[in-house]
Amino acid sequence: MVDAAPESPDRTGHPRRATSLRWSFALAALAVLAIVLWGGYGRHWAWTGINGKTATLWDWLHLLLLPIAVGILPLWLSHRTRVATGPKLLGLSLLVAFAVVVLAGYIIPWAWTGFVGNKLWDWLELLVLPLAVALTPVLLELRDRWTVRHSLVALTALAAFVVVVLGGYLGNWGWTGFRGNTFWNWLHLWLLPLLIPILVLLMSQRPAMSGVIMLDEDGQAQTHGESLGTAARTSAE
Repeated sequence: MVDAAPESPDRTGHPRRATSLRWSFALAALAVLAIVLWGGYGRHWAWTGINGKTATLWDWLHLLLLPIAVGILPLWLSHRTRVATGPKLLGLSLLVAFAVVVLAGYIIPWAWTGFVGNKLWDWLELLVLPLAVALTPVLLELRDRWTVRHSLVALTALAAFVVVVLGGYLGNWGWTGFRGNTFWNWLHLWLLPLLIPILVLLMSQRPAMSGVIMLDEDGQAQTHGESLGTAARTSAE
């Protein structure tokens, strides 16, 4: 039988004290949140502003999707990280469950989801900003590994989106919600959340890093280009 490794003390000399404090604060915050949700949904406390009409699942998505996407997607999609099988299966299961809830919200319909009445345009307003902010670092990392396959996937997705847009305006596909939205509305949708971060980062990173000296594991100086080449060789191995 192998003895368990001794717990390492924190900076104050108390083993795992900082971890215990973090867990205590997290549990306390969850308890407070649970009480507020119970009071808002169950007891109709007006001061919470939380009820079946003002805080549907759709409203919670607007509130939580951005921090969740920024905190998870760059780690899961980065070439420098690997996701274990367990978390990956859990994430896929949650994604499938969410898709089922979305379909049920429209078909049944479930009022608590708040999905009924929201069309493709509304989903774009919900998803574009979180995905743009979360995927920008991934695109920067992918830039040096871009292949013909990536170009074909991007062009296929773009062509499919163009077909949907044309169908929304010319074919009057009501489910898209595109008709009535002007060029100004499209600027509000795409310019800030998608085009500006990607274009600025993609075009300015190389000039900004041209004068930066990076150190390797042995403390030797490397230029930005050399460090990228070293990282690429390491990932290939």
